[in-house]
Amino acid sequence: MAQTNPCSIGALPSSGNKAEALPKCINQIYVWSLGISALLALLMVVVGGYYYMTSAGNAENATKGVEMIWSAVIGLALLFGAYLLLNTINPDLVKFNTDSFNGLDCATSPPGATGCTPPSTSNVRE
Repeated sequence: MAQTNPCSIGALPSSGNKAEALPKCINQIYVWSLGISALLALLMVVVGGYYYMTSAGNAENATKGVEMIWSAVIGLALLFGAYLLLNTINPDLVKFNTDSFNGLDCATSPPGATGCTPPSTSNVRE
């Protein structure tokens, strides 16, 4: 089964609620940016290795190559460490959806407005 790109015009829901497509598009951009960043870091490791291997005794080029490799490895560690931390704290932080927006505009809407359900107060201590 083929998946459609949530960021394309053809993937927009015909029901008129186009706000549901935005979180899917943001999630797709986020996932793609993680992959592209990993590929760029891999490229920097290769370029740094090339500088190191072709330095031929030139300490400046060897140092530049090692710095490029370590910078790419640190960048990858930060990138995927942030993802892992966010996913560990709350998986919804890396999965964008419209459920987190429910009830946000209830404070400004009149009481009993359509689609506005105030948050539950059953867990609130008095």
